[in-house]
Amino acid sequence: MNWDDIKVFLAIANSGGLKKAAVALNIHHTSCARRINALENSLGIKLFDRLPGGYALTQGGADLLKSAEQIQQGFHTIERDIQGKDLRIAGDLCLTLPNGFATHLLMPDLHEFMNSYPDVHLEINMSYARRDLVSREADVAIRHVSNPADSLTGKRVARIYRSAYASPEYLASHDLNINPQGCHWLGWGKNGGQVKCHEKEKYPLIPIRGNLYSDVLQASAVLSHMGIATLPCFIGDNSKGMVRIPGAQAHPGDWIWVLAHKDMAKNSRVRVLINVLASAFAKYKDKIEGVV
Repeated sequence: MNWDDIKVFLAIANSGGLKKAAVALNIHHTSCARRINALENSLGIKLFDRLPGGYALTQGGADLLKSAEQIQQGFHTIERDIQGKDLRIAGDLCLTLPNGFATHLLMPDLHEFMNSYPDVHLEINMSYARRDLVSREADVAIRHVSNPADSLTGKRVARIYRSAYASPEYLASHDLNINPQGCHWLGWGKNGGQVKCHEKEKYPLIPIRGNLYSDVLQASAVLSHMGIATLPCFIGDNSKGMVRIPGAQAHPGDWIWVLAHKDMAKNSRVRVLINVLASAFAKYKDKIEGVV
């Protein structure tokens, strides 16, 4: 049994389709088809029903999936253990973090890190999706979380503070008290999401419009006079062209953690990056907490 064939099998099982699996593995879909056919022939069983809507596991495929996932987990464990014992401050390193931290707070510190450790190839992924540290989709993650998973370790570095912001031009042409229906909050996710804050309670009649799922998008919309946004104070208080709405205060939210898998935390370049980020957050404490 070829492990490369098993990887194709897992990719198809997880994505439900040949082309999606090929994209995930960065190979041509004909190669995927050839490998899964070879695996079925070698095992003497049919693993998938080829349906118009995609590939569906047969009972034999479902049985193999359980074993294949255990084998995959074993490979990940071995890889993390080897990487974790790497004492060189060199090699590939992937950091995932929310957009706003990258664009409005930490980029100078990441620049300094790259200059200080030129043998480290740093990949930065800006995303609100949680990349999996267990399967090494990322090595270090900055996350808003109260209690990290038991498999992770790191440092609790700050607590995010938020307030409500608009452009001076928007506030000059919209009266939040006299004509709240003529104003609007910029939505975040389903049902307004992030707009559920203390400042929204002060102006309950202002409706929510749109869905701008990013602090960076929200900030850009405020600067374009599109409405009111709930933003991290380190963005709102330090961006020209926006101000807090009347009466708005800074309110604490989630804790910020810099995290890595426990096995990877032994790795020297992971450890150094975590320390650099922790020092940066300490340096920006007043900005993060909205001290103005």
